[in-house]
Formats: sequence, C-alpha cells, structure tokens
Amino acid sequence: MNSTRRSYEANVLVVPLGADAVRTQEAFAGRGLDGVMTVHGVAEPAPAGHAALRLACAPLHRDGWRPPATGLGVDALVDGADMVVLLAADLAEVPPALCHAVAAAARARGALIAALIVGSENWDTPRGNTAMAALREATDMLVVVRGVALAASFLDVLRGGAREPVAAP
Repeated sequence: MNSTRRSYEANVLVVPLGADAVRTQEAFAGRGLDGVMTVHGVAEPAPAGHAALRLACAPLHRDGWRPPATGLGVDALVDGADMVVLLAADLAEVPPALCHAVAAAARARGALIAALIVGSENWDTPRGNTAMAALREATDMLVVVRGVALAASFLDVLRGGAREPVAAP
C-alpha cells in the first residue's frame, strides 16, 4: 500500500447474523481486510432479553481498530465504531430483535448502520421476509451482493484508508 496517500479510515464493526453469515465472514479473512472488527457469539438466535447478551469482538483479519474483547454487552460492543455492518447470508437465520438492538446502540453513538446481504438465501420464506423487514427498518443502508468477493470489496471501500496509486493505462 502507498503509505503517503491516506484517507479517512472508518472503524467498521461487522456483526454476522447466523451460522451462514459466520461462514461468509470467515471467507473475508483470507481477503486481507485489516482494520475491520468482527463479532463472535451471534450465530444462534439471540434471547429475548438483550441486556444479558454478552458477545466478543476481534479483528476480522490481522489488525483491528481496538483490541479483542469478550463479555461485551451491545452498547459496549458498538462503542468506538463509525459504521456497524449487519451481515446476513441466510435471511431465515437473522434475529430481528438483535438487529434492532445493535442498530439502536450504534445510532445512539452516531454510527452509520448498514446491512450487507450476501446471496440472500431464504428471502422468500416467512422468517426471511420478517428479517428483511427488520434489516430495512434498522439500517441506514441495505446492500445485496451475489458473492464474497463483492462483499469483501464493499467492506474495504467502507473502511477507507491507505490506497495504492492508480496507474494510468
């Protein structure tokens, strides 16, 4: 990377919603997304009372914008994030109440909230419809992409930061 050319680097937190989203985010790690944090512990649907929910966060690849942490409530989880990305792959696995809880905590801290849907599996089921409605309601932006490569590129653009110079043809 060209260290002399820098732009704003956003603190991006990815919240995978469901087991398929966890597998999708694991594919991001091999794409070198440094500076992005991810959440662990939300593969299963969350309990009704999110106050007792405790999650962990760690860098998605090698480096993050804060050290790894465990036992975080939703408010502490989003603290310091400029952007929170709710990641979904199978919409039937998305817990709508958790989407709203994370989005409310992020919004209270002035963060931008995005939903990134990779593949959009089960969008046409009752649970998928409910999840899509929750994601639309809870977020500032909703992006649907076909695959991991596009999703990783989208996250890299959101993060910003150092860029290699573009060579003219």
